[in-house]
Amino acid sequence: MAANLELERVKERSGLRGFSNLFRKENRAWWGTRRWWINALLWTGLLCGLTAIMLFVSGEEVNEATEAEITQAGGLIAYILLLGLNIFFQFGVPVLAIGTVILAQDLIIGEKQSGVAEWLLSKPVTRRAYVLAKLAANALGVFALLVGLPSVVAYGMLSLRMGAPFPLAPFLSAVGIMTVHTLFYLTLTLMLGTIFNNRGPILGIALASVLGGGMLGGFIKPLLYVTPWMLPKVALLTATGQAIPAEMGIASLVATALWSVVFIFVAFAKFEKMEC
Repeated sequence: MAANLELERVKERSGLRGFSNLFRKENRAWWGTRRWWINALLWTGLLCGLTAIMLFVSGEEVNEATEAEITQAGGLIAYILLLGLNIFFQFGVPVLAIGTVILAQDLIIGEKQSGVAEWLLSKPVTRRAYVLAKLAANALGVFALLVGLPSVVAYGMLSLRMGAPFPLAPFLSAVGIMTVHTLFYLTLTLMLGTIFNNRGPILGIALASVLGGGMLGGFIKPLLYVTPWMLPKVALLTATGQAIPAEMGIASLVATALWSVVFIFVAFAKFEKMEC
């Protein structure tokens, strides 16, 4: 174990002592193994494959559309683009959240159970650096491979189907919303890993939010404005350039970002008190 987790002597602030070494260790778990290309192929293939079907092989969906729906969208091409955007954002945003939860569920409890966390914390590293290194390195991997790469491919396909560059600003804004939504579930899962000692509660709570949050928000409307549950719809509306009420878009986006910050600080506090 020690051979694979070598720590180098570096100069750092005392509060984040060990961060550089731990960050390199977490980065190697992504980029030094086949993990990066498996996730690149999996999520790009899933999201962009389904989006491509809507953009280029959507004959049945187009045939079932009414004349009013096509006219409202702005014409046949605009309607087809809307189908593709709907798949990529309204379907893709929660799918990436599920993927993030699955990838992050073992970040802390896996190392607690194997003894790696105890071994690492016996070295000159702080617990805050341990948590922050996991967050930073895994956020880099998730944002690059689950959000960034599929978004680049999807933008290319949208532009190809449109016959001209797809409007970049609304698309990038929608990708930004997707990123904030993904960060929420990464930090939530990381925090839950500091609270619980097995995977059941972590998966149960995080996946219940992804899959059942919108339904709960349908019964308790105010929850939609302080959770990420409305963001898939907000991302779709943003990508299509439609006007979004401030309480629907900005409120839920800011609340989601703030929740992510809260989760990080709770993870710090819980891990400081935790016995590995």
